[in-house]
Amino acid sequence: MHQLRGSQAEQRETLTPAGMPPEPFPRVFFWCVVLILGLINVWARRNEVTPDSISYIEIGWAAARGGLHQIVNAYWSPLYPFLLSLVFRTFHPTPQWDFTAAHVLNFAVYVASLASFELFLKELILVRQASEESPEKSRLPTRRTIWIWGYLFFLWASYFWMGPAWVTPDLCVAALLFLATALLLRIRRGRGNWLVFAGLGVLLGLGYLAKAAMFPLSFVFLFSALRLDRARGASFRTAAVRTLLATGVFAAIALPLVLALSAQKRRPTFGDSAALNYAMYINGAPRWVHWHGQPPGTGVPAHPMRQLSSDPVVYEFARPVPGSYPPWHDPSYWYEGIKPYFSLRGQAWAFYRAANVYLKLLSRTGALYALFLVLVLLGRKTGSWEFEARTLFWVWLPSFAAFGMYALVHAEERFLSGFALMLLMWILSSLRLAEKAGAQYRRRMILMTGLVPALAITWAAARDLVDVIGNKPYEPWVVAQRLHVMGIAPGTEVGYIGTGTDAYWAHLAGVRIIAEVPDKEQAYFVAADAARRQQILEMFISVGARAVLTRNADAANPMGGWRQIPGTHHFIWQEPWLIAAPEKKPSK
Repeated sequence: MHQLRGSQAEQRETLTPAGMPPEPFPRVFFWCVVLILGLINVWARRNEVTPDSISYIEIGWAAARGGLHQIVNAYWSPLYPFLLSLVFRTFHPTPQWDFTAAHVLNFAVYVASLASFELFLKELILVRQASEESPEKSRLPTRRTIWIWGYLFFLWASYFWMGPAWVTPDLCVAALLFLATALLLRIRRGRGNWLVFAGLGVLLGLGYLAKAAMFPLSFVFLFSALRLDRARGASFRTAAVRTLLATGVFAAIALPLVLALSAQKRRPTFGDSAALNYAMYINGAPRWVHWHGQPPGTGVPAHPMRQLSSDPVVYEFARPVPGSYPPWHDPSYWYEGIKPYFSLRGQAWAFYRAANVYLKLLSRTGALYALFLVLVLLGRKTGSWEFEARTLFWVWLPSFAAFGMYALVHAEERFLSGFALMLLMWILSSLRLAEKAGAQYRRRMILMTGLVPALAITWAAARDLVDVIGNKPYEPWVVAQRLHVMGIAPGTEVGYIGTGTDAYWAHLAGVRIIAEVPDKEQAYFVAADAARRQQILEMFISVGARAVLTRNADAANPMGGWRQIPGTHHFIWQEPWLIAAPEKKPSK
């Protein structure tokens, strides 16, 4: 009777799609949980942006209004602003809803990344099952267990590594990475036909369009595909021709952008972000803005900003770059002429910073520490680890290469989230349980390992729910509204006491910051006497600014004509003749 039940169970198992969980209900449940919590996260963070977000959004708007040539930028990759331009063309959001529209796009990419992650997980399970040995002594975690782990840690990673709240292309890159690695796993299973290699070329080409860092990593993917195809018995000629096909498809997608960037810069380039970041993080060049050839040895700027004053320093940058904050709209223009060079000391500091970032990847919420502690304790006597590093090395080589590449210059959690999540699933799927452990032990292990990330997810989701209910006013939007009431119309040029990378109100108000006293120089402005401060403010007016704003309360002396913008922590200064009369309310 038991044998009959066992054979019936095996028959049902073979009827399920390969690699998929045996019952549909857990999958539907987890999809609902991931989507609902993703929606809550997007709505709670709908106004959260970064300086990078503003640049992507404004390039997206430029493409929607002026054509696709607007997305050719040597610092910002084109795929994400192209997707934003489609959203803007379709929905025509008002400035108040710009950030929300970008987050809606992120949610769509988030859903696509979940579907991509499922395909990766399916291929990983199939590879694991195909390589399982000695089933009478030990066995891999069940498909159901690996799927539950996958959903939980995908959701955990979306909260603490990279999720839909980030208005950057990193989520697009993660979705493409899941698919590309899934194809490597398929090649490892001996299913690497011509279509698979062509698909790999498409994914790598789109990856480069999403982020320039994928350009060098694409060649690691291609080399891994060649080695995996050879390992599965393909002749060198067949594997090489298939890899050339993938390379040709990748080149067909990547080459137009490379040619456009090279023509724009009048030199061969596939993007300037790597060179700029190396000069900033290794050679000590000013990060992000205001490079004027310092420190010595980093080159001579081809397009330096105009310096209006040296005590304190005042920079003007009204032309020729557009955007609400031109220095960050296209950093490659202002940093043209920079010459990065090797520095042993700078390189050592880069490795140190990267090590801290990689430690933070493991340390977020302590969930991974607790997870591995549970697995070690529970599996010490009844389990073992079989990483199959020799046979699966080429699958994970691109992920290892990504960690090494970012360690050379600058690493952030969001850059590495996709790679880290795949490596985490490889580690979890490498656990082998002794047959004698029994079903009760396996259930206990699933419960313990799932409880750790679930608690962290619950805390993060509760925080988002509190933010949704609270619905606090967004100060940059309040500033933008008040500026319009004060007569600062869209298109107006203004000055800023501070560095404008965080001046999100400028985009929302439709105004342009054309001159500023950088953050490091604010103390000199505050310490100057009243006459000198007045001279600096007059400099802003002389280059076309109709007002000067700041968040620095010490710089905004009411005796000097500064006024606090009602309901905000911002202050504004205008010449009396530039102050618009208050709008009159229509008579009833």
